[in-house]
Formats: sequence, structure tokens, C-alpha cells
Amino acid sequence: MSRGYHDKKLEENVDAEIFGVLLDEAREAFDEEVVVELNSEQDSDVESNCQRIAQWVESWKKTQAENAD
Repeated sequence: MSRGYHDKKLEENVDAEIFGVLLDEAREAFDEEVVVELNSEQDSDVESNCQRIAQWVESWKKTQAENAD
């Protein structure tokens, strides 16, 4: 334990820091409209995020196929 935190809390803090850095780097590297922050606080958030990403992928595939013609 560090600072009185349990291992689980330390892991959560490290994860949050890593994802924060990744989000900042994505915002610096890409146009604002293509970087979307998805919160995953609850299991239902994760499920809806997965569905949202799957919809984005399908939309992208459709656009790519239309542009190939």
C-alpha cells in the first residue's frame, strides 16, 4: 500500500492517468471531430460504447465501399 491506498485504488489511479495521457495525445494528433471520449464507468457504458464503435465501423466500411465505386 502507498499513501494508504489499496492495490485496487492504485490500479484505478494508474489506469485513469494512462487513459488521460492517451486522450490528450489523441487530441493533439487528430482533428477535434474525430476524437471522441467514451466514458466507461459502468458495465452498461462499456456495452453501449462497444455498440457505438461497431456502428462507426460499419458506417466507415459502407462509406469506403461507396467511394471505391
